[in-house]
Amino acid sequence: MIVVIADDLTGAAELAGIGLRYNLATELFMSSVQTDDVRVSLFVVCTDSRSMNKENARSVSDRIAKEVRLMTPDRVYKKIDSVFRGHVLDELKAEMKQLGLKRALIIGANPSLGRTIRDGKYFIDGELISETDFGTDPEFAITDSSVLRMLRAGPDRVSMAKPTDVLAEEGIVVGEAESGDDIVAWAEKVDNSWLLAGAGDFFSALLDREFTPSFKPAASVALPHLYVSGTAFGKSREFVKNIRHKLNCVSYLTPAMMETGRIDNEPWYEQVVRMLTEYKKAVIAINDEDVNPWNVSPVLLRTVMARVVARIIEKGDIGELFIEGGSTAAAVLNELGIKKLSAVNELQRGVVRMKANNMYITVKPGSYELPGEIKRLYND
Repeated sequence: MIVVIADDLTGAAELAGIGLRYNLATELFMSSVQTDDVRVSLFVVCTDSRSMNKENARSVSDRIAKEVRLMTPDRVYKKIDSVFRGHVLDELKAEMKQLGLKRALIIGANPSLGRTIRDGKYFIDGELISETDFGTDPEFAITDSSVLRMLRAGPDRVSMAKPTDVLAEEGIVVGEAESGDDIVAWAEKVDNSWLLAGAGDFFSALLDREFTPSFKPAASVALPHLYVSGTAFGKSREFVKNIRHKLNCVSYLTPAMMETGRIDNEPWYEQVVRMLTEYKKAVIAINDEDVNPWNVSPVLLRTVMARVVARIIEKGDIGELFIEGGSTAAAVLNELGIKKLSAVNELQRGVVRMKANNMYITVKPGSYELPGEIKRLYND
């Protein structure tokens, strides 16, 4: 049995999708692992701790690690944000203590997605990360490309290493990686005396040592389809604007909703339900031309979005939810009372279709590309 502890929902879903790719029976849990299903070989638990304060993140990581230890898994993998947003080191140290491990290896690089670490700095498609969209993230702006500074770590707490280096017997090591070969080298270098942490490329390389991946047929999108965009990334905002221009099936949250948290607005909901009835699809999103996301609490924005989604589901028949942004997705599931999801399809890397309460729910990290199924649905 393999257990993954993930600090946000899209990361949890991404690794659940990778598990499906390797034919592992996979389930995803929110906040706690509560199951006795021996048929499941990959358990993924989402702590949703990335957006918490440091103390709460450390506390929930400690509690989940204790639950995981009692499960006696063959392997534990800590899924972190590939660009180290959140409280990576604080959570990792709490989990190491509970699991009785003295050393941890962090491989955050995802070379398959153009995310590499070289000479202690982080690059996105060859560009320093601080000079990309990550530098303007309203909640976790990355203004320095130094990996140690991104982790908020002093040299006494964590060290950098290359795949060819001899590793210390204790402590936390961050591995550099510029290619898929580097990731494979790291996977072959470690054993179960390490708490292994990182992103999707490293997890895939670890599974490659034991399992064989297989191709799965594409999934059909269930209708009516509700697309929830809770991300600040430019490509997604532009895609939503293009949908509005071409299909007129987009409703932006009103300024009053975003600024005050009051979601009562019957004409607005009637408009969304009409789109779902007429077009069998609709998009709800945040318009940065109405309200500057930098001037509004991210917690308020995702809480409002979650409450709005729940209200729409009460009023209309929804076959499938598609949610961009890990924090937004977690807030929506919490508002809907969903604690357990079964992984169904990996639409593409990081975009995973799951099922709960007879509804399909697909989640996508804000910075990842949209899958072809969604592009086609909203281009027609």
